Amino acid sequence: MLSQERSNSLGDQLPFWHPHQNYMVYEDGSLGASFKLQGLDISLATPETINSISQSLSNLIKSASEGLRLQFFYRLTPNVSDLIEQHATQSRESIDAYQVIQKARLEQLKSKQSNHQFFSPELYIFIRSQTHTFSKTNFWQSTSKFVQITEKEFDSHLSLFERNVKQIESSLGHVGLKPTPLNIGKWFLLLYETLNLDRSLRIGSLQYRSHQDFTQQLTLTDVIVHPSSIQIGKLHFRSISLHTLPEGFSYASMIDQLLKLSFHCWISQSIEIPNLKKEMEKLEVQRRLTHSMASGANKVRDLESETKLQQVEELSKELLEGSEKLIHCGINIVIWDEAKVALEEKSDEVLKNLTRMNQCEGIVETYAGFEAFMSNLPGMCKPFRKKKMKSSNAAHLVPAYGYWQGNQRPVCLLPNRDLVPFSLDPFAPELPNWNGMVFGGSGSGKSFTISQLMLQFYGQKPTPKIVWIDNGASSKRLLEVLGGEFIDLHIDSKLCLNMFDLPKGQKEPSPSKIKLILAVLETILKDFDQKGLPKRDKALLEELIFKTYEVCPHTPTLSDFRKHLMEHESPSMKAYAQTLYPWTGNTPYGKLLDGQSTVNINKDLVTIEIKGLDTFEDLQNVFLLLFTDFIQSEASRELSRPYLLIIDEAWKLFETPSGLSFTLEAYRTFRKFNAGIWAISQNYKDFLSSQEMANAIFPNTTSTFILKQRGIDWNDFQATLQLSDTEVHAVQNLSMKKGEYSELFYMQDMHRTILKLMPDPLSYWICTTDPQDKKRISDIQQQFPTLNTLEVLKHIINPKQEVN
Repeated sequence: MLSQERSNSLGDQLPFWHPHQNYMVYEDGSLGASFKLQGLDISLATPETINSISQSLSNLIKSASEGLRLQFFYRLTPNVSDLIEQHATQSRESIDAYQVIQKARLEQLKSKQSNHQFFSPELYIFIRSQTHTFSKTNFWQSTSKFVQITEKEFDSHLSLFERNVKQIESSLGHVGLKPTPLNIGKWFLLLYETLNLDRSLRIGSLQYRSHQDFTQQLTLTDVIVHPSSIQIGKLHFRSISLHTLPEGFSYASMIDQLLKLSFHCWISQSIEIPNLKKEMEKLEVQRRLTHSMASGANKVRDLESETKLQQVEELSKELLEGSEKLIHCGINIVIWDEAKVALEEKSDEVLKNLTRMNQCEGIVETYAGFEAFMSNLPGMCKPFRKKKMKSSNAAHLVPAYGYWQGNQRPVCLLPNRDLVPFSLDPFAPELPNWNGMVFGGSGSGKSFTISQLMLQFYGQKPTPKIVWIDNGASSKRLLEVLGGEFIDLHIDSKLCLNMFDLPKGQKEPSPSKIKLILAVLETILKDFDQKGLPKRDKALLEELIFKTYEVCPHTPTLSDFRKHLMEHESPSMKAYAQTLYPWTGNTPYGKLLDGQSTVNINKDLVTIEIKGLDTFEDLQNVFLLLFTDFIQSEASRELSRPYLLIIDEAWKLFETPSGLSFTLEAYRTFRKFNAGIWAISQNYKDFLSSQEMANAIFPNTTSTFILKQRGIDWNDFQATLQLSDTEVHAVQNLSMKKGEYSELFYMQDMHRTILKLMPDPLSYWICTTDPQDKKRISDIQQQFPTLNTLEVLKHIINPKQEVN
């Protein structure tokens, strides 16, 4: 036996009685359940996909049992603090030099959140059963004051509701909304933040106490009802209801117009599933009435009534066939602001967006504002200003759409085009591989983009090893700030790389080492018009490589090998010894290759700059071979942490047989070494110069970054990358604004989105490759020669700061 007394408090205006397990029991005896849903990203979807989703939503509504009430509750909030904290956790144990960079990035993220510049969409569904038929002690007594229900009756009522909930859950999964049951504590939190939004933004939320009254814990803020709004704390709230349905017809996902509002809001769609038999009886009455009007007097036809008769008969047929269901539906949008002027502007924007939904009309609730607000609280399932419509039309108005928000770990955190934070983990364990492609036209910001991502990627634990084969020193400042190693290859470099070096502790060359030396020698010795050396010559060279290792008491050099060539009886070997002369001794090439190695790549962040060798193509090819082999050996030796190889201007590596062979092998096998390779180039066709390349790279690439394209064949571009018309249009409209943001089209496996790179000031100056920016940095360095790179950049950002 349950008893309740009413008062004038706000808590008593709420219909929630008490939780039972993870269900809600309402005062009228109805039961409630709730799920958190993952909104479907249709921002780049094809019309066929959107129509399919809409049909699935229609089937969900049709499958709901009579008497059920559903409420889709969509809220767009500025709160992304948990995500920012998760991102901060990824780099909390990073090196000291990185802490300054992390602090600058977190300050920007938190500032944007506090200024409500981020949008975090959340989607829920609430399911409420029909009212239970209570027994009363006398005829006049109110059900809400005194009701009786036996445990057996309740269990039967609950069992039926549970079956309905499971059926709805299954339908939600079929749509792709990935329902997760919402426990009572989270349901309470959702209601609390709705009824105490100002308070929760200022001092945080309240945890549910199961031993206290559910509704009384929810109402900690006074509500003041004004003629044009209701005030809760400092915020003025206003409800806008859908008043006039779309003119003529509705279309799939039309509600998406409201989900793209430029401010935070709540959108509630409440649906009642009425009794079909009663609805059919009403339709029959309506059919008879329109039939009599269509016949008219004196055999005069009424065309308007004939049209209505045809519509009624068609609807009756659809209901009987089960292809449609009549439902009652209400759509309401709740907005808020501290200033009433701003509230008026938001109201105007909502009304304009409604008219874009095929001439829908909204109504701003004034005197009914409080009732409208209360009717749309999470879990009320009470349509306000409800309209009768078909299930297919209601499906077009379901706010079931959201955004793909990336991977589970926010290793890199940046917003999408609509400022919804996106988590990017280049080495997410669920991905089939960790390889990537980056391409964009000249000046599109390829190197800047990758530098920005690496600046975030590098901060995690365990610290990843990043090797960047650069072409233009675009990563140099990044290395200077983080204490990385910059190897600048040019003809006057004071370094030497010995191709005969063996790993520490190894006394004999491995087969792969022999093959590497042979590949380097073939690159040096073959003529330009030759594809390779004769098989016999290669066999003799291999024999001499083994002999050089056997005879030399120290690590052999190229001069030691050349000596054995000169002593060989074969004329071709003697000729090769002559060809090797410019590569040995005190010659320009010899200084770089003939001697004990002075290059030691031990740091976690390494750049090998090869632009200085552009005019010495043969030497550049040799160094690329040696370094790529070294990189592969390093990747296979240490598997406990991520290893990422970045190749800038990758087309240059593709032009040499050995470089191409290494790249294709890396794309195929790097995953088993806990490694990935990202190739950067200006044109997507650089990855298609041969069928072998296309077959190796495209199927083994998970992450593709497409920046602004210029002067390309869009039809070929679309066919090659298998993009839809919608996706191609998105790439064509990528935008950028220097110093503020740049957009990129990102594909990860089967997902697609538009990301918006918005660097904080410090990371911008670390990664910029703009000539004017580089000149400014150089000027400040000359003005303050005692400052390190990081201090120079901080001075540029804040010139008023004192320089020590």
